Amino acid sequence: MSETQNPVPLLSVVTVVRNDLAGLKATMASLRARLGQPLAQGAVEHVVIDGSTNDEIRNFLLQQAIAPGSWVSEPDRGIYDAMNKGLDRAGGRYVLFMNAGDVFSSFFDWRLLVPHLRGGSRVLLAYAVECFGNDRYLRPGLGREGHVFGAPSHQSTFYPRAFFAEARYRLDLPVKGDGDYTKRAIEQVGALFLPTVVAEFALGGVSSNYTATKVLRRRLAEQEVWRERAKLLIKFVLWRLLPQRWFYRVLAWGKYTPLDHGGLPGLRAAPLEGPAGRAG
Repeated sequence: MSETQNPVPLLSVVTVVRNDLAGLKATMASLRARLGQPLAQGAVEHVVIDGSTNDEIRNFLLQQAIAPGSWVSEPDRGIYDAMNKGLDRAGGRYVLFMNAGDVFSSFFDWRLLVPHLRGGSRVLLAYAVECFGNDRYLRPGLGREGHVFGAPSHQSTFYPRAFFAEARYRLDLPVKGDGDYTKRAIEQVGALFLPTVVAEFALGGVSSNYTATKVLRRRLAEQEVWRERAKLLIKFVLWRLLPQRWFYRVLAWGKYTPLDHGGLPGLRAAPLEGPAGRAG
């Protein structure tokens, strides 16, 4: 069956944005550059959820060739409420969140992904590249791919309809909701790691920024394991002692693989089986 014959998109790419037109444009440009043909064929759809406090992005979206019903511009109760709205509108067999500013990697291999989107029912995970200034890190690091099942990045996590048709992000976990959602998905339907780099994203968001004491208190309240609370406190102290570049270098040490700007090192050759899941 050709991709043009798919009555349902193989993939819904959901982008959540709030007052970041430049970030939205960057995400949309990368989507068209890497997945232009599947978009044109209907194998991929793009859903935009705008929760901005002004009409700038709404006016921009009105000028774009985006299918009616594929975007919404209205207030929300936070990022996970917005992501739930994206899930409500996602019509694909799988869904991927690429929020404003996140971009598809130039090394992303759509062809490797297609067979798994067509016939899979597990969470699909892949490599991502974290960026801070000129520093770039491959996540998970080479030889540490097995660790991805415990801490993947959402920009390289594909959720199957078998899970997202009913499951939603918890709004009572405004910081940890992302990790909680992925954990529930893997526990329910299982996971498979694919050796391709899907996305690049900048460090410094809520999950990787330790400036606000209020956010730290919230993260500590959401974390039930004392060992993880201790790690958060250590990161909070290091954030204040180190320049941000060195802070991220310390966190990446031993976990992620530093990258130069000439390309990628040799990636894992074969997919890696993860947990089977209760439905497996």
